[in-house]
This record gives sequence, C-alpha cells and structure tokens, in this order.
Amino acid sequence: MSLTDTIIIGAGPYGLSLAAHLKAAGVAHQILGEPMGAWRHYMPPGMLLRSEAFASSLQAPRAGFTLEDYCRLKGLPYRPLGMALPLETFVQYGLWFQANLVGETQTADVLSLRRVGDEFQLSLSDGRTLAARKVVIALGLKGFAQTPPALQGLPARYASHSERYGNLDWARGMDIAIVGGGQSALGLSALLNELGARAHVLMRESHVIWHERPQGGRRLLSRIKTPDAGLGRGWRSLFLSECPGLFHMLDPARRRQIMDHSYGASGAWWLRDRVLGKVQLSHRTELRGAAIENERVVLRVLSDGKEASVSADHVIAATGFRTDMRQHAFLSKELADAISNQGGMPDLSAHYETRVSGLYVIGPASAHSFGPVMRFVYGTKHASPTVARHLTGSLKAGTRQRAWPAAHAPLPERSGE
Repeated sequence: MSLTDTIIIGAGPYGLSLAAHLKAAGVAHQILGEPMGAWRHYMPPGMLLRSEAFASSLQAPRAGFTLEDYCRLKGLPYRPLGMALPLETFVQYGLWFQANLVGETQTADVLSLRRVGDEFQLSLSDGRTLAARKVVIALGLKGFAQTPPALQGLPARYASHSERYGNLDWARGMDIAIVGGGQSALGLSALLNELGARAHVLMRESHVIWHERPQGGRRLLSRIKTPDAGLGRGWRSLFLSECPGLFHMLDPARRRQIMDHSYGASGAWWLRDRVLGKVQLSHRTELRGAAIENERVVLRVLSDGKEASVSADHVIAATGFRTDMRQHAFLSKELADAISNQGGMPDLSAHYETRVSGLYVIGPASAHSFGPVMRFVYGTKHASPTVARHLTGSLKAGTRQRAWPAAHAPLPERSGE
C-alpha cells in the first residue's frame, strides 16, 4: 500500500485547480478521476456554459492559464462578457490546463474510503489500495440528483435525470417531456428541438426569468451602481461571488435562506430566441403522477389548477440536485455520519475541512457553507488556494510533530502489564 500526503477525489475544475496549487507548493499528492470526465461524457454536445467567459477560468497558481490565455493561444474568439462559451471549448481548455499544470491523473474509481488511525485508506476499482494523510472530495454534483417521487422507479427507457446527458441523437423524432424550469431544462429543450425532437417543458413557475445579455464598455457610474460579478450583475452578486469567507461566518439559518432564494429557475440570454415560440412551455404546472401506457409515459399534472395529462416517449427530470454526502457509496458509514449534518450536507470549517480532521470537501457540495459561488467554476478561485494553503501548513506541522530527534524522542508510557 502506497502512502502519499494528499489524495484528491475528482478531476473536474475544482480537483484540477487544487492539484495545480499543490504541485506548485511541492505537496506530494495524487488525483483520482478522468480529467473533465463529467463535462466530457455527461454534458450534451453543443451545450453553452451559463457563466460568462471571464468567470469560467480554472484557478492556476501562476499567471498565463486563464480561459482568455487559452483562447489567445489557440486563435479562438474571446470576450469576457456577452460571449456564449461552447462546452467543447471549455473542455479542451480544462485538458490544456491539466496537461500544463497538473500532469497525469489516475482514472480508477474509489470503491471505499475509511479512516484507519491517523490515515485514510482508499480501495480503487483497479484493485489497488492507497493511503493518505489528507483527502479532498471534489466530485461536483455526482450522486446528488433529485428526482421527483412520481418518476422514481420508472424504467430508464422512459425516465431519466438531466444529471447525465451526452449525445442526444437518440431523441430525434421523439416526444420529450422535461420537468423543471431552470437553465438545465431550458437548455435541453433548445438542443432537443434543434435535433428534431418535440420538447415540452413543464414548469411550476408562472414565467421564465430571462437574463439580459451583458455588455462591456459601460460607463463608470453604471458599473458602480450595478457591478459585474462572477455570478451576475449587482452588489448582491458581487458579495456572493467574492466573499465566501464572510458568507461562511453567517448564521446557518441565514445561509440557508440565502441559498434558497438565490439564482433560482432562470434562462441564459443566449437561450431566449432558441426557446420562445419554438418549444412548448407549460407554466404553473406540477407533476402529480406517472404511468406507462401503450409504450408511452403518461404524466398526470396539475396545470393552472386543473388536472391534465401529458404523454411522451420519454421524460427528463431537470429538477436539480440536493447535497447529501451519505449518497457517496464509497464513504464508510462512520465517515459519512461524522461529516454530515442532519440533512446530509457537510459541516465545513473556514478551510473547507469537515469535522473529520484531514478530510475536506470542495465544489458544489460546499455551497451551503460558502455560498452559491461554489456551484460554479468561478468558485475555484476561492477554494483551491485556501485548501492548498491549509494542507501545506498542516502537513508541515504534522511532519515537525513526527520528526522527533532520537535523543529527545518521547518515551512510551508503561502499559501496566
């Protein structure tokens, strides 16, 4: 069994950003996961990122590795604001970042993680066992999909969650119902419509909130009144984008309130013309039940206070995610219970460390501790350097504690035998 200082579970934007910082600091580490794997396999081709280009860079320990730097190097168009960023460009940027600042990753999955004494032991899908002094979980939204009860238990042929979607060619010519009214639901509906499917969005909201296309070159007074921020425009967005440490200091009830009322169902500016007049939208509609009839899925809904039914070949639940660390099957029950509060969310310190010393959580799973910025790539600018500094300091302190000079080594206590 090999021992290393730190193991990072996950090789998406958060895992890669942290690995780059640890490598620059000279901290021995290993990163587990396929680089940008979820973005490569579970996002549909042709998708555009919701975030603005300036807010879509991974966090590097030195200058020269932003998305803008990559686009300039590759001769690709770039604008910090008002540019629709293709998924494919972002994925290639992430792989370029990894090749230059991170190096090799290990693509094996983690089957189990448990605490043994002062170390963590990990069993991998390739049969190996690893040990580490510190472990960082950076798995994004994996395992946290929230599916309405009415759709749970339906065969995969008829129902799925927007969590995992690659190529959508299978849906050509089909009737697809999409439950949800946010970016994921609207984005999928546009792509499906453009592929020749008939998409029908069922949303609880009374209308779609469409974001305006941001414009650069605004006058100083306008920028002061409503500053541009990583999560959008305005002082509230600026606070949530740039001050996760202050968010962490808020009372848990206040944090929960902000999370529940921030960045809800809405659509990006570049989706509006691709959806309105082209995709069927049913507002004020709630899903009540579902059944399979004549090789179709039939949804029972309440729409504008009246019961109705919607028939489709397939239904996609674009109903979001709910953080629950207990859903990570690889975590031992002792670890899962120790790091989670009653709702399954991790209770994190100001350094992203759980209540289990040496075990950290970064990315979307840390959002209830540090705010909605952690649900976006922009959050890497805060999490990666903070965790890297804490890991570096604690590992050095641990080395000093273990490295007793022989002449001054503490004597073992008598066992009483």
